[in-house]
Formats: sequence, C-alpha cells, structure tokens
Amino acid sequence: MIQLNEKDNELFLSLYRQSGKQSISAFMTDCVLNNPVKIVTVDKSVLDYVMLLSGFFEQFRAIKTNYNQVFHALIRNFGEQKACSMMKILEESTRKFALSKLEIERLTAQLKERCLPK
Repeated sequence: MIQLNEKDNELFLSLYRQSGKQSISAFMTDCVLNNPVKIVTVDKSVLDYVMLLSGFFEQFRAIKTNYNQVFHALIRNFGEQKACSMMKILEESTRKFALSKLEIERLTAQLKERCLPK
C-alpha cells in the first residue's frame, strides 16, 4: 500500500494510463521490479574538498591578477630594469605557490580515481 498526495496521484494515474497495463498492481510491479533503482551517496568530505578547491583557484586567479598589477605599477614608477630586480624577490614565493598548485592538482586526480565512478 502506498499513499500519494493529490498531485503525485494524478501523475501516477497518468503514467498508468500511458503504460497500457491491465491493472495498477501490474503497472506498479513493473515499475518497481523491472526498472533499475539507482542509489546515489554523497560523501560530504569530498564535497567540502571540492568547495575549498574552488575557493583556492579563485584565490590563485586573484594573486595572478595582483602580481601583474604590481609589476606594471613598478615599471611605471621605477622603470623596467628596477621593476625586474624588485620582482625577483617575489619569484621564489611564486615558485613555491606554483608547486603547491601542482601538488593540489595531483591530489585531486588521486581523489577522482578513488571516489568517482568509472
């Protein structure tokens, strides 16, 4: 026995009429037993990781934009040669940041292999 609200009952009866089955019980049996049931599970930790990862890449784009703005401001105010020497100070931090990004991408690929269906 099932109970449906009025809207769902109308939809159910409409589907039953379209099916051409002789009885409602035959229609229900066919729906339940002959159609595969898909079960979807959501791993909250993976969802949290994806949300944090999205935030990280937004910050990465912002840093890239700020880096370019700083470089152009230094060129305007100090000239290209002095700006280049000043930017060398940031190069090491930028390299470390890029390596962190590569490590995150590697970990994300591992997560996809383990958690996503094939």
